[in-house]
Amino acid sequence: MGIEGIQAILFDLDGVIVDSEAMHNEAVAAVIATHGVILPPPLFDEFMGIPDEVLLAHINRTYLADRFATADLLAQKQVTYLAMAHRLRSIPGAVEFIRAARPHFRGFAVATSSLRSNQLLVFDRFGLYDYFDAVVTAEDVERTKPDPEPYRRAAERLGQPAAACVVIEDSVNGIRSGRSAGCRVVGLTTTYSASTLAAAGADAVCASFAEIRSLLLPGVAP
Repeated sequence: MGIEGIQAILFDLDGVIVDSEAMHNEAVAAVIATHGVILPPPLFDEFMGIPDEVLLAHINRTYLADRFATADLLAQKQVTYLAMAHRLRSIPGAVEFIRAARPHFRGFAVATSSLRSNQLLVFDRFGLYDYFDAVVTAEDVERTKPDPEPYRRAAERLGQPAAACVVIEDSVNGIRSGRSAGCRVVGLTTTYSASTLAAAGADAVCASFAEIRSLLLPGVAP
């Protein structure tokens, strides 16, 4: 993947900056288990990178006969997730990469399927406010990943054309969103295999932020 003309980096949040994908899934599964349903693990792969509200609406319709308000299920999930928030850890090398790379680009943004409260939790925990010029959460868009709207909106908020942005993503739905938005996309193998991310359309696939640094900051000393 060539880096010529790249002016900005658009980051996913869960699975890219913070190691939280499994925690979100655990919280959803725990809430639904209280209603007597054990969810099949492949369901979470299908909905990875898609907002919890969309996942819970599907679960409500498919497994719970629409007996509950999706908003209530989401609220229960949030309470469960926040109770385990002390377990949050950053993806190895993510915060260090953000700090090192920021001076070399015109803009940084986050485009996440998480709620804003969860994004703020991560920014508070890891001190990220000073590094990002724009944030797009699930509450900021009408159409969520894999639709291109989240990454298109992030690029717009930075004042950059999509072609001048590179997306860092860990999910198939996120890669499809970034590609459809017109961005170049780097897949990070924290959640899916390299072959799966490449098949989804990633321009490059990296196993670590050390590899991403070599790709996006060639010649810059660690």
